[in-house]
Amino acid sequence: MKKLRLFFMSFSQNIISSIIITVILTSVLLFGQDILGQYRYIMYSKDIMDNQYISNSDYFMIDFDNYMENEDGDDIFENTGYAPSICKKISEFDGVRGIADNWNGAIKYKDYKSDISAELYTDEMADAFSKLLSEGCWFKDAEASDIPNVILSGPIFNDISVGDDITVKLVESIDSEIPQRVHVIGKYDFPWFSPFFTVGGDDVSTSDFFEQKNTVIFDRNDKKIMKLQEKHRLFASQEMFYFVMYDENCTEEQKQEVRDYMNTVGIYSTYDDLIEDTNSEIRYLLLKKLIMPLFLLFAATIMLISISTLNTYKKLRDHSIYYLCGCSRKRSFLYLAAEISISVIIALAVSLVYVITMMQKIRTGTLGYDCFIIDYYNILISLGYAVITLAITLLIPYAVYKKNTPIEIYRRNHND
Repeated sequence: MKKLRLFFMSFSQNIISSIIITVILTSVLLFGQDILGQYRYIMYSKDIMDNQYISNSDYFMIDFDNYMENEDGDDIFENTGYAPSICKKISEFDGVRGIADNWNGAIKYKDYKSDISAELYTDEMADAFSKLLSEGCWFKDAEASDIPNVILSGPIFNDISVGDDITVKLVESIDSEIPQRVHVIGKYDFPWFSPFFTVGGDDVSTSDFFEQKNTVIFDRNDKKIMKLQEKHRLFASQEMFYFVMYDENCTEEQKQEVRDYMNTVGIYSTYDDLIEDTNSEIRYLLLKKLIMPLFLLFAATIMLISISTLNTYKKLRDHSIYYLCGCSRKRSFLYLAAEISISVIIALAVSLVYVITMMQKIRTGTLGYDCFIIDYYNILISLGYAVITLAITLLIPYAVYKKNTPIEIYRRNHND
């Protein structure tokens, strides 16, 4: 009890400065988690898009006004009409390998309350986003099955293994659900981002193409699924937005012909445009959004070191008296170290609680973070900062106590 009283008595003498530093450090570490999460997501999306298929493609967006004027509501289910005709026209150009586009629907699984995304993939979609698959295989490499093969993504499927059979309910309407037994051939691992094309405009980056969600992916070549689609309209086309994939031997002249046509019915971004816009987004994040938390972190660290230095020298006389009263040199140093460390420890504890809580919510499917990745790497960054900062600040009292014995300090401060 006496030790605690001694510690809190010393700490209370610097309570205002300690509170200020604690608040700044805590705020910076929490805000830093957000910036770090955004940066990691952008780099993640860039890495996924950086493969041999997407790098030889253009992202195309149909002009919205023309789409609304010409498209019929039923066409998104039947794959007919204005948008599909443009898609078909583009796919017929020399040098075009295929189209990577989204067909989306919804399913129910067990007692999970929210709808789960259901998607139909072509071979082009599977090739384009092959890096997302963490275990198992894609449809073209899977063995034939009596029931539809699927690939799973999302935290609610953590207890499912590749090779398992599960039952899902394909949602036809609010009042109609179709039970379907499926065979799992592959899974996405954390952070469970799936492609989702709904962005248009001149400024498009790789970070615009993914969404963190629970997803069941079907094969568009599966006859069983396509028969259900014809009968029940389970999946809607997203053919306003897609990637135009070129052959490896496609010439620049052939690509330009396709691009000239795309310019007449919409707008496109080349792969190089996507990467440049992504690099611009990264630069903005690092140079604009990161500058303030880094400044505050630097200021708080300097304040902590300065206060630690002043506090150490201010307490030398008191600790020399503690020594004469039976307090050892080691224990005296530990008192000072505890006073210096408390702000960093509190800020670190709050940051770790935040990260662990967010991780738990994401992994249980109760929370989704788009354009953000948070996991144990964030914890390591916070721990790294805390260890380095504490090491620097604790060197000050250590050096002082190493250089001066308590007796020398007492004699210097009690010459009377």
